[in-house]
Amino acid sequence: PPSPEDLPADAVLLARNLGPGEILEYGRGRLRGIALEEGSSASHAAIVARALNIPLVANVRGLIHLAEIDDPIVIDGDVGRVLLRPDGAVSAAYREKIILRAQEEAQFRTLRDKPALTKDGAKISLQMNAGLLTDLPSIDECGAEGVGLYRTELQYLVNDRAPRRDKQTMLYGQVLEAAGDRPVVFRTLDMGGDKQLPFLKGAAEENPALGWRAIRIALDRPKLFRMQLQALVRASGGRALLVMFPMVAEAAEYERARELLEIERDRAEREGREPPAIMKVGAMLETPALAFAPDRFFERVDFVSVGGNDLAQFFFAADRGNQRVAARYDMLNCSYLRLLRLIVARCEGAGTPLSFCGEMAGRPMEALSLTALGFRSLSMRPAGIGPVKRALRAIDLSQLAELLNEVLQGDADCARNAVGRFCREHDIPL
Repeated sequence: PPSPEDLPADAVLLARNLGPGEILEYGRGRLRGIALEEGSSASHAAIVARALNIPLVANVRGLIHLAEIDDPIVIDGDVGRVLLRPDGAVSAAYREKIILRAQEEAQFRTLRDKPALTKDGAKISLQMNAGLLTDLPSIDECGAEGVGLYRTELQYLVNDRAPRRDKQTMLYGQVLEAAGDRPVVFRTLDMGGDKQLPFLKGAAEENPALGWRAIRIALDRPKLFRMQLQALVRASGGRALLVMFPMVAEAAEYERARELLEIERDRAEREGREPPAIMKVGAMLETPALAFAPDRFFERVDFVSVGGNDLAQFFFAADRGNQRVAARYDMLNCSYLRLLRLIVARCEGAGTPLSFCGEMAGRPMEALSLTALGFRSLSMRPAGIGPVKRALRAIDLSQLAELLNEVLQGDADCARNAVGRFCREHDIPL
């Protein structure tokens, strides 16, 4: 394949499959779209592409064989469609769609400085996901209240070796500086599965999504983990430091990781370095097991962020990287919503701050459903904030909460039809 530097202007890349690190490399060039013969629109690679605002469509069988260099092509990431050699009418229709999208984005910018306040007075905090320093200007452009998820692993994916501590410290400090007085939640290394570190190869695994990844790697490789924790503590420079650990399955994993972070904070103070003014330590709830952790976990943890993408993967036993099953289960499935409602209740009972992070949060109908369940903080890609804010400002949330409660008490398999009908009847823009 061509190197990122060799791509022509307005290039579309066709490949059998790409990993998140490769998407990052190509995303630095002049890439306008990606079509993959394999993979899934729910994979980490697809999420990275969306974060870079690059349309990606996966599972397009036989495309490489059919396409030729310099062929015109349309990549419609909204609906997962690839049109090879479109005729003039189709091209004109998509040019019109691009114009309408620009007008809609201009409308969203008028909401940038307005709160996500529902008609009945519920205040929702909308935050953005990020993973690169270049993402931070979006915090002003989209009107996010902070960074609800900073993916620290992206810095590792584009390096052949672990970034040095001073380099990590500099990056994290620049992120905090760019965010100003808005909070940034740093997620520690979330590696493994389809995000493999080039310098940390483990044994081949039949089920990598369920294997050696995330907090498990961190606790098994404490030297690598502690280097990152040291960098985070040093970068805080007397500012607030918010850290969360990924894919925690049981309370003991959180406690051990938190202990290591507190050791590094105390060490920095002994060395005469300025410690964080405030340090909050949270966990991503991505495994169903953690939803049933003992009460002491929810009382001890400073905050919980539901990682909706992986939680759905494990809940439905559906590999998010496998297109045959990844899109089979609706995120408004009533069983999944009941699990989310349980998590809300457990956090409310313990007085633990709770947020939801994932693709679901950035889609208006799903975001409305999450807030109706009780979530008051959502983190999403920057492009999702405008549409979600517009929908929230148009709704009486208590009415939707009442409807959703009735649906979940009944025997429906999915709430999508009921929520969609409610939105149409109340003129909620989706």
